[in-house]
Amino acid sequence: MTLSRLHDRAAISLGHILTHWLAGRWIAHPADRLNAVRALLAPVVFFAPFATDLLQGYEIVYAIIAFALIGDANYLLHLHIHRPFSRNRALNLVLDLCMGVVTGMTASNWRIQHLYGHHRGIDLPYRGDSLIREDYSAARALFCSAMSLWKTFYSPIAESFRKGVLDDVRVPISYRWAFCEQMLLILLLAALTLAQPRLALIYLLLWYLLTHFITRYVDYLNHYGCDEGSDNPYARANNSLSRWFNLTTHNFGYHTAHHIRPGAHWTELPAIHAEMADRIPQRHLKPFSWSWVLMPYHFYRSATGRM
Repeated sequence: MTLSRLHDRAAISLGHILTHWLAGRWIAHPADRLNAVRALLAPVVFFAPFATDLLQGYEIVYAIIAFALIGDANYLLHLHIHRPFSRNRALNLVLDLCMGVVTGMTASNWRIQHLYGHHRGIDLPYRGDSLIREDYSAARALFCSAMSLWKTFYSPIAESFRKGVLDDVRVPISYRWAFCEQMLLILLLAALTLAQPRLALIYLLLWYLLTHFITRYVDYLNHYGCDEGSDNPYARANNSLSRWFNLTTHNFGYHTAHHIRPGAHWTELPAIHAEMADRIPQRHLKPFSWSWVLMPYHFYRSATGRM
């Protein structure tokens, strides 16, 4: 086959992919096209230090830049497990794996502890008795976020082993695949640690730890001071009304709306929130951003009684 024919076939294949992508045949919602592209490219950015020596000695600087670019991958993964980005099962699996290796949590972890745990009122196995019903305090925020790290990581693995390996439970998800996906991440981490232990320690492990901690801290902000078992569904979550926070997290701050309509697309949440805002207790409507970088500001607000 001549070089020109190969070039023509490659151009046709690329054109076919772009046509399907832009026509919405692969991506379920137009607003998620960019999210899907970012999810697919995130591993390239994330694993670049392992692929080239050009960044040696600058890993921390690169990590800061990379985190600014793809540090929101866990927000994207949260969107994806609620409303898969694609109509194509194979592409959804690729998206699962891409965001899983970047966040260190895996799509299966999210589905077990969040989609079929948290959203069904089953939190104790995955975050423990974390005093989350108490009012916000700096000590409680740090304690709840740190102490739930291990349970959130380990419990889905143990559950998927029991249900997927010792048994073969396939509803609501394939727990056997869930166990395999989580083991693949651990094996990848082990392989990279053996290959480049310094880089794995100062870059990879710190990235994963920070991502997990941020996730647990934002979960604490979502529900501190709330009775998650309340008969009143409008009193089970807090809401961040910060425009900037909602812009950068795909409306994650409208958390009551998300809990009442967990299958709603993120673009619909502002309108859903507006319909129910007058039924949400005022104490669960927060005017400030929940960005983790504002944690010192949250501590200050707590100390002045404004959380």
